[in-house]
Amino acid sequence: MLEVIGYNGKNIEKMNLDDLSKEYALCWIDCYAPSDEELRKLSDKINIKVEELMLGLDEQEVPRVEEEDDYYLIIFKAPLFEEDITTTSFGIFIKDNVILTVHTDKIKSIGRLCNLLKTKKPKMLLDRGIGFFIYTLLNQITISYSRILLNLEDELDELEDSLLQGHNRNITEEILQLRKMLVYFHKALVSNKDVLSVLKRKYIPITTQEDRWHFEDLYYDILQLIDMETTYRELLVSMMDMNLSLENIRMNQIMKILTMVTTLFAVPMWITGIYGMNFKYMPLIDDPHGFWIVFGISFVVIAILFYVFIKEKWIR
Repeated sequence: MLEVIGYNGKNIEKMNLDDLSKEYALCWIDCYAPSDEELRKLSDKINIKVEELMLGLDEQEVPRVEEEDDYYLIIFKAPLFEEDITTTSFGIFIKDNVILTVHTDKIKSIGRLCNLLKTKKPKMLLDRGIGFFIYTLLNQITISYSRILLNLEDELDELEDSLLQGHNRNITEEILQLRKMLVYFHKALVSNKDVLSVLKRKYIPITTQEDRWHFEDLYYDILQLIDMETTYRELLVSMMDMNLSLENIRMNQIMKILTMVTTLFAVPMWITGIYGMNFKYMPLIDDPHGFWIVFGISFVVIAILFYVFIKEKWIR
């Protein structure tokens, strides 16, 4: 699917691919899960090979900045909202007055940028050049990471409460799922940091000095997110250790109860077992009070063992 937006210096216009013109100050093409035919038309229109455009569709591409003869390529990683939150790579191609974003998955940050262009005056985002537009796009992606991590803080508090109260039986699975998400985030944020490191210090004709200052601010935002992600990952490790410790404590309590029950009835079972043997002569076997004497001895033994368990604080 292709969506083309052109900015003529005053207003933005939705266009078709055939309407692309250098008369526009800036043209943005968003290419989402394109067909082979759309890629071919796009390649013919902006004169970039299909094989190169497909780099933006590879979810495993490493984030980087490439400077080709007549265009620039930026690979960046964005959060991806599916059943589990993970990350995906997408490509930004810059050639002349055209900015092309290519991605296989639906990236909410790009949709949010489209809404910004529709709801706010385009001059705020498009009048400051291609470099500022790229900064705005990368900033929206960074904001998505930030929102997810801030929401994760509340989720970790709830998870900790559930852990201490023992209400959630699937808590180990939730912890492992969150740790997996943070591992993906760590790899993505570190790679994005390297991209911003290039954009903030390397002179590229499409960026101004002011743009590089903006990229530098974004670079430090990424560093803060990496620190935040690392802290949360360490918290999850601690929560996992705590969960395992609590499980061991619960298991020890169960084993303690079973041990007490076994011990309390071991002696009576031993006594009754002896009297169950098929001998003709046994103590108290002909005594009319023999049953009550054996029963009393068993009860006394149980009471003594019960007292020992209370004294040792096994029973509270």
